[in-house]
Amino acid sequence: MRRGVGLIMLPALVAAMVSPPVIGFAAPGQPTGTSAAGPVALQPLNGRFCRALAPAGWNIADQDDRGATFTLASPDGQMKASYGVLGVNSGQVQGFYGPQFRSPPLLAQFLSTAVAGRQLQASAPQNFMGMNVIKFGGGAPGFAIYRTYPLPADRGGYILSVRIATGTSPRGAGIAGSVAASINCAAEMRPPAGGYAQVKAKSSDVGTSSKCKAGNCDDGDFAGTYNAQLGTGWVHDGAGNNYNVSVTDDYDAQGHNGDGPGYYKHNGNDWIKLQPGLE
Repeated sequence: MRRGVGLIMLPALVAAMVSPPVIGFAAPGQPTGTSAAGPVALQPLNGRFCRALAPAGWNIADQDDRGATFTLASPDGQMKASYGVLGVNSGQVQGFYGPQFRSPPLLAQFLSTAVAGRQLQASAPQNFMGMNVIKFGGGAPGFAIYRTYPLPADRGGYILSVRIATGTSPRGAGIAGSVAASINCAAEMRPPAGGYAQVKAKSSDVGTSSKCKAGNCDDGDFAGTYNAQLGTGWVHDGAGNNYNVSVTDDYDAQGHNGDGPGYYKHNGNDWIKLQPGLE
């Protein structure tokens, strides 16, 4: 199981979180658009506590000192992907430190605006497989997918775990969504007592990891599955390399070398069939 995804923190970190937080999300700048002209190779980006998979040229735009927030940006800054987990105490819920803490959807939208660096047109939250999704429109399409958990040190508060993806086009938001879903942080956290619900991934699903397909899913897989519904997802080759694809535009209905329909990578004079999901 990937740690740091919507998890309840150990007491020392919980104590630090119940004070008015300093938001660790940035509204950075830097990267390039990526077309749906075939699988896009993903490369590892490693921070102090977190890691992710992103196309070439992406960079770490912001990270805090305990693995609670992590933001990445494309080279031109048009696509951004972020993960965060933070505690909100009962005083914040009552509005003593600003209206953005009063409810999880308000806080998710506030954090997304900080990541995007512009005001977002947000939809009402919708339930998705036990999580909640806010979609953004206008000039910064994207989404925030989040979960809440009880705050052990303060029953009137809550813990918010959120993944955010923004871009300037639906395709860009989809790529950012795949990056956001791949973020994995290794902070000192524990799973909630109820455990994780399981994503029932189909064999052809491109939104979940190989671990999830084996029955060991986490919140990143929920985000990946949602992202595949919006049009992009993950595939991998036999060497363990991961790629981002457009679920529809990159799908080859004819196939090559008698291997049938699927996603393919051009390799010299040959084609290699890629397998669904993140390796």
